[in-house]
Amino acid sequence: MGLKDILVYADGTEAAKARVAFAVALAKEHGARLIGIAFAPTALLPLYGADVGFADMSEVLENVKAQGVSALGAFEARAKAEGVGAETRLMQGMSEEFPHDFAHAARHVDLAILGQPRDGDPLIGQYALVERCLFASGRPVIIVPAAPEKFSLKATVVAAWDGSAEAARAINDALIFLKPAARVVLLVGVTSKPGEEGVIPTDDMIAHLKRHGVVAEVMRVRIGEGDIGRALLVSAKELGAELMVMGAFHHSRWREFILGGVTLTVLEEATIPLFMAH
Repeated sequence: MGLKDILVYADGTEAAKARVAFAVALAKEHGARLIGIAFAPTALLPLYGADVGFADMSEVLENVKAQGVSALGAFEARAKAEGVGAETRLMQGMSEEFPHDFAHAARHVDLAILGQPRDGDPLIGQYALVERCLFASGRPVIIVPAAPEKFSLKATVVAAWDGSAEAARAINDALIFLKPAARVVLLVGVTSKPGEEGVIPTDDMIAHLKRHGVVAEVMRVRIGEGDIGRALLVSAKELGAELMVMGAFHHSRWREFILGGVTLTVLEEATIPLFMAH
């Protein structure tokens, strides 16, 4: 079963061009409906201070709104040029409410596409947008770098596997990408010596994937004192991967908007698209 509807966040940044191009290509491949969402805040007082006059505020808000409309126009033109059915939505409201509203919209599609937080529009809390979409939409998310090294998803796909529920969910949600891939590799972090307690089992996941028609191999990545996320990215690069699949983790379940260390590193530093789920 292919993707039927895809949601993509469009803004006026340079990074959005790669994100939109990726979304359009994916929708075209699957014959999916594409929905583009942009945002226009209705107030900027927290950013500009209480001394900003109403007239000045109105002008700024109109300019920001125009940028959102323009971003949606560019998105729609790109989709039309590729023969992809698309619709646009300009969400308006308070900046802090937008991540929640976007995540709500994402519940009604198969997949949401976002950019890396550091490349996003500064008027919106980009980390909050990614966090809310991952943890409140119930849908997987693909994070597209501003200048991805790879654009096709059918050669090599790697999946981070640590035996967790989050990793299992991500891998199953990503089956639509794993099945057509020429090569699928489970990346397993190893922090102890071979034979010691703590080695993550892989046989059951390999068997599960095989029943879905996916022949996967295992690559154990030695994790030293450095960052696990960077070790995964280095291994993915060495394998020539075009997509990385991984579960998303909270650093603490008692604090909002804090992504786990491994998740955050991969999210910020990846140069290939990331398929994430929670």
